[in-house]
Amino acid sequence: MKYTRIPTDELEKLEEEFVNFLVMNGIIADDWLAIKENEPLNADEIINQFSEVVWESILRGTKYLNKVEEESAYYFKCDSDTIYLIKVDKTEAAAEQFSTSKEYNKTRELELFEMLQSGCTISEGEEYEKLTLT
Repeated sequence: MKYTRIPTDELEKLEEEFVNFLVMNGIIADDWLAIKENEPLNADEIINQFSEVVWESILRGTKYLNKVEEESAYYFKCDSDTIYLIKVDKTEAAAEQFSTSKEYNKTRELELFEMLQSGCTISEGEEYEKLTLT
């Protein structure tokens, strides 16, 4: 798998989307019940495929990421080919701001996923955009 499997509690929240996914793949309710009971490995693979689709959708729609630590905050703008960073270091006297950018080393979605796994959170970009005005 390219991304991690969606946990069961999160899958339950996506029941409607999962049902639509099954239907789009030609699996009706009775077929799904039979697959779950008689072919658990196949059922797991279907759930893995659904997880990949969900992650791809989330990551494609992600425009901004944040990571706030005790002494630094990182605000990212995630364009299609380039990711921009504004880093704010907090010191006793003031805050220092640094900016940089880079092209993605891997696919955009995979890099964003790895950033989420390392503690970033998806944001609406308010902080990033405010910092670009200063």
